[in-house]
Amino acid sequence: MTEAQTLPEDRRPSMLRAAMQTYGSYLAGSAVSLANVVLTARLLGATGRGEIAFLTTVSGLIAFLASLSASEAMINISGAYPERRPALAGAGVVLAGALGGLGAAVAWIIFWVMPAPGIQFADVDILIAVSAIPIWILQTYFLYLARATYDLGMASLGFISAPVVTFVLNLGFAAAGGLTIRVAILSWAIGVAVSAGLLVVHVGRSSGFALPSAPLIRQVLGFGLRSHLGGVMMTGTYRLDHWLVGALGNARELGTYSVAAAWFDGIVHLSRAVSVTFRPDLLRASTADAGRQAARIFRICAVLVLIIVGGTVLAAPFLCVTIFGPEFTDSVLDLRILAVGAFGMMALNIFGTALVAQQRPILESTAHSVGFAVAMILFVVMIPRFGATGAAFASAVGYLVCGGVALGLAHRTLGLRYRSLLPQPTDIADMMRIVRRRKG
Repeated sequence: MTEAQTLPEDRRPSMLRAAMQTYGSYLAGSAVSLANVVLTARLLGATGRGEIAFLTTVSGLIAFLASLSASEAMINISGAYPERRPALAGAGVVLAGALGGLGAAVAWIIFWVMPAPGIQFADVDILIAVSAIPIWILQTYFLYLARATYDLGMASLGFISAPVVTFVLNLGFAAAGGLTIRVAILSWAIGVAVSAGLLVVHVGRSSGFALPSAPLIRQVLGFGLRSHLGGVMMTGTYRLDHWLVGALGNARELGTYSVAAAWFDGIVHLSRAVSVTFRPDLLRASTADAGRQAARIFRICAVLVLIIVGGTVLAAPFLCVTIFGPEFTDSVLDLRILAVGAFGMMALNIFGTALVAQQRPILESTAHSVGFAVAMILFVVMIPRFGATGAAFASAVGYLVCGGVALGLAHRTLGLRYRSLLPQPTDIADMMRIVRRRKG
């Protein structure tokens, strides 16, 4: 790539506002998703919650596998070459249709070839879940395209609309006495469709659509595939635990585990939101400056994550038992174990994003791969013996390994010094200077 073009200043919010807006959307989405988990768990019990979690999680995992991480290329190309945005929007539609259709077919086969003996669901439930795969991919592509142009307001709306629509539909059916497992899965699919529709319309209005050229498709897929291995490994570490707990255990055990995982999602949103917000800036930064920015972001996030993790560990009985009911007592220990892994996710989100933004996606993939390998070994060893608690332990260790490897690679590649990760008195002053420089 040649020297990146800068976006118009009137479309770039201040760093502080961008970070808070993105983090706010993650928090809002997480809160609504959690409310939906509470609703379905209370009315359908741990077993019903487990069946819903199995179908939606496996479908989401396969959707990510089928996406080939083309969104990573789209956000980079869109940020560096604004004139290519119409063609990128066209590429998003084409790839979502082709890859999504293939993914849906593969998912249907997998559900039949690899059934979960402890979970019972009908063919219609499977059909609803797999039909959402192309839409899920479309939503992901256009969410990244919106973020690449600093359309953070619309990106936030698109992001939270999926859980909001799902919750509203489930709440309405619950009030009418008609909430079932099938209805909950259908509500999830409709939520994804509404989110995708909002984002596609917005990107179409802001940049338009154009037929993508074959070289552009190859460029998108080429870059995406280079980072896809890492994404597959991370998604596997992050979501394969649900699949294995459901396949090797039963719906009730997966239901209690999904409650702990839902709270854990809220913990990791901080570093995820910050890394997404600063991605365009890291893309335009020099190698050394990207390392310094990543270290500064890490220092600030580490303090906040420490506070959040500590509070989660202490409040776990209230979060799991008081809110969800005595049937979910087993999730208390699972949540406390998972919470420790948030530090690894923080390091991975921040340093992995810096590596990808600096055109080194394979290095991020390496970090994911090492963590995935460790987690897979532990899944096989721990889940048959310890069930959901074993899955929580394996996942937490996998997250910590991923973060440690990403940090080491950032140290070697971006010139990041380990001592720069220690809190510094100038952090607040530095952030305020950046905010003032970015305003307007």
